[in-house]
Amino acid sequence: MSNEKVHWEDSYSIGIEEIDNQHKKLFDLVNKLYDLEENANIKEEMRDILYAFSDYTKVHFRDEEKYMASIGYPELEEHKEIHQHIIESLSDIIHTPASLGIIKTKMRVVAKRILIEHIVGTDNKIALYQANKTVSEEVFDLDDVTFD
Repeated sequence: MSNEKVHWEDSYSIGIEEIDNQHKKLFDLVNKLYDLEENANIKEEMRDILYAFSDYTKVHFRDEEKYMASIGYPELEEHKEIHQHIIESLSDIIHTPASLGIIKTKMRVVAKRILIEHIVGTDNKIALYQANKTVSEEVFDLDDVTFD
């Protein structure tokens, strides 16, 4: 497995600025691990980065779930289950002792699953739902129609 950083690409954008900005911050946090070099004093810094990533992931998921609820997203419960599974995976990584190299590898897998597959595959459905909902509301908005 490569130790290359994971990079944000514009194609990952779901078009919801607040969520996109949070996704970018998650990329930045996981990439901090790749800036670390193996040495005797790395343990504390590595732990801090992992906890920051985990904590911010929880904040992001909470905000994303609030947004989904606000638009009446029909797959909210399924999406919450996916979020819970990701949080459990992060917890396993944090609480299992391992070398920096192993943690980098595990976090790359989680980052790929969270930051790329989840955004592109799952979060994009939110944006599509919102876009379709907006179009439907515009098409069927009868408030401006007068009947003679």
